[in-house]
Amino acid sequence: MDNYVIGIDTGATKSHLALFDTAGSYIDFARWGPLNHEVLPGSFAQFEDELGKFVTGCLEKNGVSVKQVRYAVLGIAGVDTKLQHGIISGIVRKIGLEQFTLVNDSFLGIPAGTSAGTGVCAINGSGCTLAGINKQGKMLQIGGVGYVSDDYGGGGMMGEKVISTVYSELFRRGKATKMTPVLLEKLGLVNKYDFVDKVYEKIEDGSLNIAACTKMLFLAVLENDQVAADILRDIAISYASGISCMIEEMEYPKEEEINIVFAGSVFVKSEHPLLLDTIKETVNRDNSAYRIKYTLLNVPPVAGAIVWALNILNNRNIFYDKVCAQLLNL
Repeated sequence: MDNYVIGIDTGATKSHLALFDTAGSYIDFARWGPLNHEVLPGSFAQFEDELGKFVTGCLEKNGVSVKQVRYAVLGIAGVDTKLQHGIISGIVRKIGLEQFTLVNDSFLGIPAGTSAGTGVCAINGSGCTLAGINKQGKMLQIGGVGYVSDDYGGGGMMGEKVISTVYSELFRRGKATKMTPVLLEKLGLVNKYDFVDKVYEKIEDGSLNIAACTKMLFLAVLENDQVAADILRDIAISYASGISCMIEEMEYPKEEEINIVFAGSVFVKSEHPLLLDTIKETVNRDNSAYRIKYTLLNVPPVAGAIVWALNILNNRNIFYDKVCAQLLNL
């Protein structure tokens, strides 16, 4: 009877599941919608129902029993506290997965982005999170809990910043920005006094996606808009400060290279390099004693879950290149 490993990466907009055999060979790759209990109307109950269908659906499709799954690594958005970890661990066991590692999804970028399996992952997608792992196995998450951690990044927050910046120009004597005419056209607005009504109306009918407004920010920077550029620089400084703190907290040795992986749609698909360039410049300046390698993640983060699971089963790190090559174009 063949044995298998499962990797799962769930987020606020999409979720992925990869199924491999224990020799590191690809079996299947499945997709699902949002699986973060914090954005699901039914919270943990809906998460349990949908995660169960996601896992069993993929296994049944491939003729695999849950008992054949030797190990699973799950990177789950919304696992930010010990309480959440306990609840979701219980859900995973109810599905039938007995041997598993459960972490916040931000940690998957490290084993997916570097063969060393250590370093820092900076996520800028639906949300904004930093994760760190060192050689001793210490793990630390910075950010990802909204107002508690004063997150400054992520598509949702950046889209909100676009809208509020336009509002400031219209009603607070804010600096003029090229984002304003773009957003007003998107809203179909003639009278600025209808701005708030139109924003709420378009959000309610689905024709205005707040996170998608992030694109207006990057396009304005391409047109040399100073207001937009200042927003990106402020976000970059926030990320860089968190990364520098992570380097200090994780006590990475100065004689070894530190891997910093950038992941998430805002980083990976950004239309302008200002955000990433400013982060790198600031981190390099504040950590001049270290050798730092930057990587833009080019495989699905779920690759990191598979590598992690295989490494645990085999007690050695030999699967990185093989796994990533098989997931590169998915």
